[in-house]
Amino acid sequence: MPINNEDSRVRRTKKLIRQGLVELARTKRINKITVKELTDHIEINRGTFYLHYKDVYDLVDALENELYADFDAKLSSYTGEALLKTAVDVCEDFCTHFYEHKDLYSTFLGANGDAQFAYKLGERLNERVYEIFKSIFPNMDDTKYDFTYFYGKYGLIGLVTCWFTEHPDWTPRQVAEMWLRVTTLGLWGVLGDEGKEVLLNAKNSR
Repeated sequence: MPINNEDSRVRRTKKLIRQGLVELARTKRINKITVKELTDHIEINRGTFYLHYKDVYDLVDALENELYADFDAKLSSYTGEALLKTAVDVCEDFCTHFYEHKDLYSTFLGANGDAQFAYKLGERLNERVYEIFKSIFPNMDDTKYDFTYFYGKYGLIGLVTCWFTEHPDWTPRQVAEMWLRVTTLGLWGVLGDEGKEVLLNAKNSR
């Protein structure tokens, strides 16, 4: 039976289990990791593991749900008006969340992670994002919203993945500014005047 009292010893044990999962997932798919492998790796007995989780799947679900809850809480704290007024600061707040949980996002979004993670994250957040979009763009129809939402969701997942795998030295603020620039201005915003000229020439050459 799971322990409800989150004392310091329990928190240390859960942190150790989390660290072990992340380390093993660097070389092996999460769904192939066994409790024995995990407990042997971090040198605790299986009985201690079972005090907190039923199996590795239960562990993964618990960690993912923590991320969903934290991200959803941040999203729920902002209104559409606030997003428009302080967009880059809001983006930085979310990027700080990703950075603080870098080990888990890298694991779940990586090649050995949970293939359904991005989808499940989006499903949990879709209702709130829809409310925000409707408050900013009340006349947007649902078809346009669907295209915009999916573009934004998978673009964000790609941006976070690129950040942690290709440019881990970037700060949350730098990534937030790039995220906002790509989302609002597209390639023109990223490539600058030279990029605009190339894209316009490509468009006009057809």
